[in-house]
Amino acid sequence: MTPATLVPVELLRKYDRPGPRYTSYPTVPVWSDRIGPDDYATALRAASQRTTEPLALYCHVPFCRRRCYYCGCNTVVTKDRSRAAGYVEILGREIDTVAAMLGDRRQVSLLHFGGGTPTYLTIEEFTKLLDYLRSHFAFQPNAELSIEVDPRVTTFEQIDFLAESGFNRISMGVQDFTPDVQQASGRVQPYEMVARLIEHCRTRRFKGINIDLIYGLPKQTVETFTETLDKALQLRPDRVAVYSFAYLPNAMPHQMRIHQEDLPATEVKYRIFATAVEKFTGAGYRQIGMDHFALPEDELSVAQSDGRLNRNFMGYTVQQAPEMIGFGMSAIGYVNNAFFQSYSKLDSYENAIADKGMAIYRGIQLSADDLIRQYVITNLMCNFRLPFADLEAKFNVRFPDYFGPVETRMEGFIADELLTVHADRLEITPRGRTFVRNIAMTFDAYLAAEPGKAPTFSRTI
Repeated sequence: MTPATLVPVELLRKYDRPGPRYTSYPTVPVWSDRIGPDDYATALRAASQRTTEPLALYCHVPFCRRRCYYCGCNTVVTKDRSRAAGYVEILGREIDTVAAMLGDRRQVSLLHFGGGTPTYLTIEEFTKLLDYLRSHFAFQPNAELSIEVDPRVTTFEQIDFLAESGFNRISMGVQDFTPDVQQASGRVQPYEMVARLIEHCRTRRFKGINIDLIYGLPKQTVETFTETLDKALQLRPDRVAVYSFAYLPNAMPHQMRIHQEDLPATEVKYRIFATAVEKFTGAGYRQIGMDHFALPEDELSVAQSDGRLNRNFMGYTVQQAPEMIGFGMSAIGYVNNAFFQSYSKLDSYENAIADKGMAIYRGIQLSADDLIRQYVITNLMCNFRLPFADLEAKFNVRFPDYFGPVETRMEGFIADELLTVHADRLEITPRGRTFVRNIAMTFDAYLAAEPGKAPTFSRTI
């Protein structure tokens, strides 16, 4: 690393505060339950007219065999296998309903399966689900098909099936390789288990292998996480995500199984994250956003260099699908400049699908101001820069006229060498990439409108 990219602990301490991850703007806490199935149907019919634009699809499979103590996902923990089979049938009904409203708009450039544990499904169940999708949608030849897998329950046979079914990207939840940390977090999976699965994925020619790590877990220290980082680098994944653990036991009672006294002190957590940035960038990875890293030849790195990187609830992507359809319990979609989310409880979701074929219970229709701010935040989060001419060409607004003097709004970031202001653009510095969420927050009109209100966000560091 160069001195310009080092992350001083003093800055980590200064900017560590609750804040959105900006997988959407406006963020989920301001969405309204006044948005429902009728609004979704209207949006889908409007979207059906844009037949030349590809779609992104997300499928949520909520089932897990056991719950990890740190988990913040919408999951259903069950050993009752029949629930998965019934869920696939319900998903088929939702796919039928939505596809009918999309008319001739069926081209897909991106499909992602998340959870839960998508590989909880048997190969037969997964085959049936893919058949539902392929009977209604046409996947482009270069489409990205990605899936999240749990190394503890995913077999070589399932990996073979996924490869033969066209999946080309795979993401593995690792979190930490230290046995004590794994035990305290409720997720025990030896390094060798992960290494074997990654090696098998390589033999099946997946073009992208990602691993997820989490810092701030119980029993973690700078020394133990450094060992985890070294082991991760030995695996040489194409991409790595390093997420901050959000300890919210009041909102997520299962996290009470984690003893607060086992969590690393704030100062230690800062040092752990700084070490991760140093390790990955020092090993040749490019920093994508604040907490993702990719090899320089990976599509994400190339797209970021070209200013083509996108971000949504599925993470960073190079695909340019402007609208996303969400299928399944708690799934989120973005259609016709509006966000929609389905019920997060399985019974509510299944009953709504059985009744209406859709299960939307909240969302938000974006205003003209929302769209401008969404564009600004997305560009900063993805590409670390905002060309003023691009903003003006898209929305017919001049940055200083719309947002006011840049120096006044950004003086703290400029003084800390996190951001530079040019005549034609904003540019986040290599050091500032760690704090991109903080910079994006200055453009969030909802945070500014209610400064005293504190929605439940994870901390920015």
